[in-house]
Amino acid sequence: MKKSNISKILDEFLQDMEVSNKSRNTIVNYRSDLKSFLNSCPVDIDNINVEILRNHIKGLNDKSPTTKARHLSSLKMFLNWCYKRDFISVNPILKIENTGYKPSLMPRRVERTEIDRVLCSIDIFRRDNSINKNNLKYRLIFTLMLEAGLKVYEVLSLEYHNIEVETQTIFVNSAESKRRIPLFSPESIKLFRLYTDEIKVKSGLIFKGGETRDKSLSYQALNKFWRKCCIKTGIDIKLQQLRDCYASELIKKGLNICVISRMLGHKNLQTTVKYLQ
Repeated sequence: MKKSNISKILDEFLQDMEVSNKSRNTIVNYRSDLKSFLNSCPVDIDNINVEILRNHIKGLNDKSPTTKARHLSSLKMFLNWCYKRDFISVNPILKIENTGYKPSLMPRRVERTEIDRVLCSIDIFRRDNSINKNNLKYRLIFTLMLEAGLKVYEVLSLEYHNIEVETQTIFVNSAESKRRIPLFSPESIKLFRLYTDEIKVKSGLIFKGGETRDKSLSYQALNKFWRKCCIKTGIDIKLQQLRDCYASELIKKGLNICVISRMLGHKNLQTTVKYLQ
């Protein structure tokens, strides 16, 4: 198989992942990790061997344990997929088991006050008191993630009818779960009303992006804006930690672990239990 065909195989793999309802963030990671590997791979895909894989993994030594584990997971998923579809006759990933890269099950702790500082740095009013619609959009997104524990792709997929203003509830209808999430703070609703009034949206996607403004805002754009705010305030917080903070606050409220698990949309209760550690 010619190396020029690798990009076509990768595209087919990513399309299959979308069909199998992998999250947008997961697919973005697959694309990034696999392009990094395939672009530096010295041989055709059907000549990839254990030595090449080990050399690639060694090249990730300057990365965090979590990033290394993610790269390995991407490689495993891709090469297993290639083997099942006869793109490769031997699967070398089967001999790459003991790498020592195990991400911590514990979410990194972050204080709510630190997150609030980042959020407050996003000014929604200009000096002339006019509304900065772009800042308002991002402020609302991050507040919803914090107050409802939404994953990135869940908040970016929200439609107007998913937020019930009167009951202060969000209805999430994702591939992974369907759940109603009560908002314990009125901040999200206030921002939602202001935002939808300003952009005059009454149906469809709430957060749009792209050149034509008819598609959902991208993860890359969202993360870029968040990182800029973190740098501005001198606080290092990952987007995932907004959801982690939400889970921790539910525990502090004394909610039953099963209730918290449902609110987070976890399929496995053990995924929720890590927040108790």
